[in-house]
Amino acid sequence: MLLALNILPKETPKESLPGRKLRDGVVSIAAGLGIGGAIWTIMTRDLPNSISAYHLANSKIEGGGTNVVNVILVDFRGFDTFGEIIVLGIAALSIFALIETVTQGEAAKRLASWVVSNRRSADRHPMMMVVATRVMLPLSLMVGVYIFLRGHNEPGGGFIAGLVVSVALVMQYMASGFGWTQNRMKVNYHGMIGLGVIAAAITGASAWVAGLPFLTSGFVHVHLPIVGEFELASAMGFDLGVFLTVVGAVMLALAKLSQVERMAEHVDVNLDPMDHDPSVRIATPEKEA
Repeated sequence: MLLALNILPKETPKESLPGRKLRDGVVSIAAGLGIGGAIWTIMTRDLPNSISAYHLANSKIEGGGTNVVNVILVDFRGFDTFGEIIVLGIAALSIFALIETVTQGEAAKRLASWVVSNRRSADRHPMMMVVATRVMLPLSLMVGVYIFLRGHNEPGGGFIAGLVVSVALVMQYMASGFGWTQNRMKVNYHGMIGLGVIAAAITGASAWVAGLPFLTSGFVHVHLPIVGEFELASAMGFDLGVFLTVVGAVMLALAKLSQVERMAEHVDVNLDPMDHDPSVRIATPEKEA
């Protein structure tokens, strides 16, 4: 959305007539009031035969976790989540395919002839932002791992952890530039999406070995001398698949979308993290004299 708004013209070719604006406003208000009223009606009435009580009562017993939401996603409604990560992967691959066609042929010619109406800063990679993102990267990755590991019993999980890691990686692209980051982050995001879906599928199919339905979770309690007792759940493998799919899909889509922006703004792919290396003194006529 931000990319589209940035490339679109700043003014519409022809403003709408007052009558059309009034009509659009009435339709928008009516739709908003209708949807708001429907939501209010649903949330203020007691629905009979709710399954919430079952999930709350059996989350720990059958799923081995106290985070009811995560247990629902990876156990009770594992089929839904499995389908969702497949759809997410397909969406990212579709974005990649569509942008690939945009960067070729007539569309590529239009992008090459695009005139940028906004002024851009000469310092495309500020030193402070570069340094801050480098320092925050390992911390963000650590937070992502922590959120992933605690997701079965506390707020977190593979989806949220994947978004945290994706944001940390995207910040490297924004701060240091696409070329510099891509040269150091040699990750096949297509393969990461496929690996995530396969990991989730293998985790679900492993239940067949025990004669249980697909995606049935199992868990055991392990005791280590220093760590103490902790739980190992098969749902972690499924959550790992969700994590890999989310990271792969987000990074593949955003990295490809950024190519449109670079072509429209005629930005060269940089290989240096900053426009000027602060450790190298730039000679000036006064100093040379």
